[in-house]
Amino acid sequence: MKKEDLINKWLNNDQLTKQESEAFEKLDVYDSYVKISETAKKFSAADYDTASNLKNLTKVLSNRKKMPQNKSYIKILTSVAAVFVIGIGLYFSFFKDYDTTIKTISDKSTFNLPDSSMVRLNATSTLTYNKKNWENERKVSLQGEAYFKVAKGKKFDVHTPSGLISVIGTRFNIKQRENLFEVVCYEGVVSVTIGDEIKYLRAGDALEYNSNTIKDKTVADKEPKWYYNKSYFFKTPFSRVIKELEWQYGVTLETKNIDPAILFTGNFVHSDIEIALKSITIPMRLKYVINDKTVTLYKE
Repeated sequence: MKKEDLINKWLNNDQLTKQESEAFEKLDVYDSYVKISETAKKFSAADYDTASNLKNLTKVLSNRKKMPQNKSYIKILTSVAAVFVIGIGLYFSFFKDYDTTIKTISDKSTFNLPDSSMVRLNATSTLTYNKKNWENERKVSLQGEAYFKVAKGKKFDVHTPSGLISVIGTRFNIKQRENLFEVVCYEGVVSVTIGDEIKYLRAGDALEYNSNTIKDKTVADKEPKWYYNKSYFFKTPFSRVIKELEWQYGVTLETKNIDPAILFTGNFVHSDIEIALKSITIPMRLKYVINDKTVTLYKE
């Protein structure tokens, strides 16, 4: 990824892959951007008049024809434009909706929200929330997968690209991975809003939304199995098994002569990639080769 694209992705608070995170940390401007980010979190932003500032910048740019076109001037103007773009990015990233972000790559993270609600964030996931406004509105945004134990209090909302989950106090798991959206309720009642449809889940109920189809399910578990560092599958397309292993270990899996739709039943651990690969390849009579962060699965 180009340097400019990498910086823009970070400024927009988009999820970075492990490789992108490592590349971003090696940039010569990394320290500067991190300092700007950390400083920005410590103060409240005044209302930012985007239209007015953009108009002023446009006016400055239009005057370029009237001024000498020397390298010093162009360099200064470029710097001003860069600061303007960074300012807008920081404003929308840190002040508009959220001021706290927790990201995981090939690991997991357990933490408490301001009301002592517990969150266990799975690998390759991002959760954001507004700590300053938490007493007025208990709201988080999730990309990836997380298990929640919500403290009793006001309504608690979880926003995902596929739907809105609302509760008062309960235990539940949300999985938002690409085109798969799944909600499991372990305690209490959860409401799930997908478009114009609202579903209510009670303990043991689950919902899966995939390819514009909602599927109701039931579970017997008291907590998600991934919470204990294992991924389980029952008659699951092998393509989903591969994606789950990629998320857990931060690697890229390539396949040769393998049907991605073939169904797999089994599990793999999150603590050792060699053991995990053996768990999914031996039952399928497959072989694998590890080359740095790329793993190739193939049939002999």
